[in-house]
Amino acid sequence: MRIGKVRILLTVLVAVGILAGFHAADASGRGGKASETKFERGNREKARYYYLEGLRHQVEGRHAEAYENFKHANRIDPSFVEGAYSYAQLRLANSVDTMTSRAELARSLMLMRPYVDSFPEDYDEVIYYGYVAARLDSLQEAIRVYERTDTLLPQRTATLLHLSDVYFAAREDEKGLDALNRYEKIEGKSPNLTLKKISYLINRSDTAAAIREVTSLVESNPREAAYLLLKGNLFQLTENKDSVEAYFKKAEEIAPGYGAAKLALADFYRQEGDSLGYDTKTYEALLAEDFGLEEKTALLSEYLQKLIYDKSNTKRGDYLFSVLETQYPFEPSVLDLAARYNAAKGDFGKAIEKIGYAIDLDLDNDVYWGQKMSYLISDDRWKEALETYNEAVKHVDPGMGLRMLCASAAQIGEDYELAIKMYGELINHLAPLAKPVGKLELSDIPKQISLDGLEQISNIYTTIGDCSYNAGKLDQAFQSYENALLLDPENAMALNNYAYFLVENGGDIAKAADLSARSLLGENENNPTFLDTYAWILYKQGKYEEALDYQKRSIDNSAGSASESSELWDHYGDILLATGDRPGAIEAWKKALEFTEDKKAITKKINENK
Repeated sequence: MRIGKVRILLTVLVAVGILAGFHAADASGRGGKASETKFERGNREKARYYYLEGLRHQVEGRHAEAYENFKHANRIDPSFVEGAYSYAQLRLANSVDTMTSRAELARSLMLMRPYVDSFPEDYDEVIYYGYVAARLDSLQEAIRVYERTDTLLPQRTATLLHLSDVYFAAREDEKGLDALNRYEKIEGKSPNLTLKKISYLINRSDTAAAIREVTSLVESNPREAAYLLLKGNLFQLTENKDSVEAYFKKAEEIAPGYGAAKLALADFYRQEGDSLGYDTKTYEALLAEDFGLEEKTALLSEYLQKLIYDKSNTKRGDYLFSVLETQYPFEPSVLDLAARYNAAKGDFGKAIEKIGYAIDLDLDNDVYWGQKMSYLISDDRWKEALETYNEAVKHVDPGMGLRMLCASAAQIGEDYELAIKMYGELINHLAPLAKPVGKLELSDIPKQISLDGLEQISNIYTTIGDCSYNAGKLDQAFQSYENALLLDPENAMALNNYAYFLVENGGDIAKAADLSARSLLGENENNPTFLDTYAWILYKQGKYEEALDYQKRSIDNSAGSASESSELWDHYGDILLATGDRPGAIEAWKKALEFTEDKKAITKKINENK
């Protein structure tokens, strides 16, 4: 929110009592109308009093109080344009839904208009009004006030930039380009201005005109490397590869230490598949003195991501990383990147070591603590992950991310009591009245909670159900699944797990079948795990042929994926046997043996059916 200098001065003067006699005249120093009644004059004076109070509150940072005073001033005297404008400004800053509706935003704009028409030379306020008008798609209104300002205040050349934006938005391209040309004639050429003109020309598919613009910029200062880079970038759009490389190299030749030129060449060589050129220029860019740590970290991060994604030889990345580590050996962000890089390579031990150094240098960084926990969990070191959590809470306030990692580590380590406790804390973070264990009532959920919040809580209840089941607490597990489905009846994981555990424990098989069938609706219709559950329930119901159809789909959709498991093949064998296909069942069980270390039960089935 902007407050004009005049308004601030008025507020200060009122505060020290200098304007004690102000009530006899209005805020701009104009007297009242000779023909106005005593009642109208009283309202005018009251409105101006509330307006000045609003300004005082605004200057002192009490925007809610300022808003109420401006609103009151406008209600008492709607013809007082200063009050209406200030009221409208704070209405626009109000995030309450009713104030951000299309109709209310348009009303705020309408309240502002009398002021800008009364004081067309109040530059800042007119420009802001035009900006609001353009954002509300009132482009012709924005054009009207900007054109008037351009006429009244030609020395304020920035108006031409605003004009060009609204002209282009209104698809009056020629006027937009003319405004930019006029600005350039007064202020001179600049890369940003040329880039703005080029973008509009390219949108019009006028590549030739765009090249003329950038050529003119280069000719204005042939020794400016940034201009040469801009021209090279433009030729990239036209796919003129020879010219691209030539201008990038020329920029580098003019300014040998210019990191941007080396970076442009590195990207060019990457696109051309020249790995040697790409590595060389990336290396030189990392050494460039005009690049700071943040830029170099971003550059190397992008380079390393491409190596990992392309499954390239990471020794190239190791070498380049050593360049950055040599320059910044004790910089947490570099150590953080080293940790991420090693984790991406699968070297969690190294990742844990690097992020540990970063934590030592920045103990209050909760992201680093979370990364260490995730690397430990990935390295099957769940006990150390829990120890890391206990250490982290001494230094940082554990948010949902750290609590979730702690709960996951406890669950993996089969410490289900701790896992349920931590998952319960996550639920209470979102819904303080909700019971993590036991029956949930909808009244326990905040009315203002978002749909995403409901889905989050539903998923957490599902996980509590899984932990409770593994802990041997069946009733608690089933109630948790009921809680999950109360909040999200389409929670596919809750539907599937509830169904499977019901049928495995002699529960209501008809209910289990209904739950499982619902889990297969929509995007989950080919989920191998969910198909397996439904097939297994059909098998339990004696519907062997139908079960076989679903289990075949499960096997087909899991082939070669992480979903393919011993359990799927074991179930397939049982169902095949039930349909009379003994040889097929034996083959399925043999396949199941490939996915498990506990071979005793399946081997027994094979031997009994030979």
